[in-house]
Amino acid sequence: MVEEKKEDKKEKEGKDEKVEDVFLLQTGISLDSLKELADFFHGIQEFVQYLGTNQYYSDSVNKKVFLLNLDVDVCLLKLGKMLLSTSKHKDVLSKAICEKRKPTLDEKDLREFKKLLSETELDAFSVHERALALTEDIRKEYKQKQAVWF
Repeated sequence: MVEEKKEDKKEKEGKDEKVEDVFLLQTGISLDSLKELADFFHGIQEFVQYLGTNQYYSDSVNKKVFLLNLDVDVCLLKLGKMLLSTSKHKDVLSKAICEKRKPTLDEKDLREFKKLLSETELDAFSVHERALALTEDIRKEYKQKQAVWF
């Protein structure tokens, strides 16, 4: 009984690895990269939310924080759609492997997925750059306030 479970687990792991390999070959991105992208967005979200809790910036900086927070949330919604699509693609590949058929993804779905992935990656770099620029705005404001106080 224990050996059967070990064999089943190994077989499942082998199928999962094959699905990941086929997914990588057909989409050009690994599941690990998608996880990293999600972690990247969540890191930016936490940073911007932290900035948003400190409402002692000027109105213009507070507005930038608010808008960036909103844009990061939109990016996370797009990412959620992409991850849901990824799950669907993995299911299609898994089913084909279980049925001992050649695992392939629909070309139209694949094109849409790649387009969404490309847009999401561009969004990630954009909100990251804006978050960095925002830190510079905060530093400038802080230096100006320090000059006034002394």
